[in-house]
Amino acid sequence: MHLQSLVPFTLALAALSATFPSSMARPDEGMWPFDGLPLKVLKEKYNFEPTQEWLDHVRLGSVRFDTGGSGSFVSPNGLVMTNHHVALSTIQAISTPEKDWVEPGFSAKKYGSEVHGKDLTLRQLVEIKDVTKEVLELKAADKTPEGNEWRAKVEEMSAKAVEGKKNHKADLVPLYDGNQFRLHVYHVFDDVRLVFAPEKQVAFYGGDYDNFTYPRYCLDCAFFRVYEDDKPIDSSKYYFPWDHDGAATDELVFVSGHPGGTERSLTHAEMEFARDLPVPQIVKLLRTRGEAMKRAMDKDPKKAFELRDQYFGTMNSLKAYEGHLNGLLDPVWMDKIRMRDEELIKRSSKPEVADAFAFIAKEMGKLREKHSAKPNLQRLMPAIEEVSSKVCADAKKTINDARFATYGASNYPDATFTLRLAFGTVKGYEAGTTKVPPKTTLNGLFERNSSFDNQAPYDLPKHWTDNKSKLKLDTPYNFVCTCDIIGGNSGSPILSREGKVVGLVFDGNIESLPGNYWFDEKVNRCVGVHTAGMLEAMAVIYGEQDLVKELSGAK
Repeated sequence: MHLQSLVPFTLALAALSATFPSSMARPDEGMWPFDGLPLKVLKEKYNFEPTQEWLDHVRLGSVRFDTGGSGSFVSPNGLVMTNHHVALSTIQAISTPEKDWVEPGFSAKKYGSEVHGKDLTLRQLVEIKDVTKEVLELKAADKTPEGNEWRAKVEEMSAKAVEGKKNHKADLVPLYDGNQFRLHVYHVFDDVRLVFAPEKQVAFYGGDYDNFTYPRYCLDCAFFRVYEDDKPIDSSKYYFPWDHDGAATDELVFVSGHPGGTERSLTHAEMEFARDLPVPQIVKLLRTRGEAMKRAMDKDPKKAFELRDQYFGTMNSLKAYEGHLNGLLDPVWMDKIRMRDEELIKRSSKPEVADAFAFIAKEMGKLREKHSAKPNLQRLMPAIEEVSSKVCADAKKTINDARFATYGASNYPDATFTLRLAFGTVKGYEAGTTKVPPKTTLNGLFERNSSFDNQAPYDLPKHWTDNKSKLKLDTPYNFVCTCDIIGGNSGSPILSREGKVVGLVFDGNIESLPGNYWFDEKVNRCVGVHTAGMLEAMAVIYGEQDLVKELSGAK
């Protein structure tokens, strides 16, 4: 049975004396390692059995932007798709006040006219090695006071894994809080060139008001091309073909990307402490920082240019942390976390597990007592790190080991900005008393524009309004699905069971922001740009005929 958010369901089954298979009980939850998918769930729930060939193709077709985000190969010629907001730091870096490519967008009409991304590297995961046995043996044999000898040996193991391989790198990836280890071998690409990006206003339509909301109307996409030896790479064996029709309601879809980090294994006491002290303080700091940036940008055009990327990131983080805080303030979900902890104590039936939970709760109480009167992040964060990584280290290990012994790999590990696969269906949801549709259309974009009288942040560039009559306005534009995502998944492809691109992840809805701590399938939604909408805009509005042909597979 799934540990994190299925405890309420577990308790309900017990109350009803029911005996349903645990695999069928799961919601569409989980950011799964490629070698740890719940294959039984996919078979029973969706009648889908991914072959090893399918999994290898999806893994190789996915890339990580080391600037923070995900992407995918979408043509045989090294073309990579991601979000505009993932590309934004690169576009900002190659722009100047005299030649800006953020506000007006960018287009390279042919090979060779693309612009090099400064300090931009992509990673393609070419191999996953299970090194759990080796690493655990090295750790057990390490008798040095610092306990770093095993790390040095892992470095040797990593170097040996890529010996003689050009532009390759290997990283050790701990999973399940150190109960499993993988060695991820990457092909690293450092010649990545910008091909196309729309105007920032179109990509980030609705500005901060609409950020983390849905329905949405954003063309949040950008395209790069990967070169090696000054030539576009041959990606013909692993790119994702483009599905012109995109995703349909209730269709099974997958997200292959790099979720940056989750804290779903925190104890109830740790989440309570986060709710009461660090998260409110982070919200306060980000709000103050954003207000200061805005004042500086309003006063000085030079500052407005220099700070716009930082301001975007700050306001994005502010809204995310506000969502985290709102989740932690939800008594229903916090009670579910408490019951989850009690369930583990009961199922492990070991006194030391109960003692470990009690010890952590006691230490969180000491921190609260010491820092509540005059909370200061500069003092608070190091104190939290000290207590979490040192004082509570043994207690946390006891809990994590008990969790793994009880649930094993039937659970998924917390996200670590490494490649994961999520699955779900295209589905709307209910927000209060309102029913939210699974998709929006280009017609909805123009209706929103008209409703706000073309005023910022709901204005559209003139070439959009001039060409409105040429567009197929019933074309799907944005859509939502139940795939489990978090920050870092931005730019991930949304794939059909055939392995075709049906959409592009760019956001979660406001209800999904507590996803750092748990997943609620009723309302958590991944928000994506629909492939049909992207293609229609690029063909009709931007005249990107060569790019459209390349995506369409035309010769």
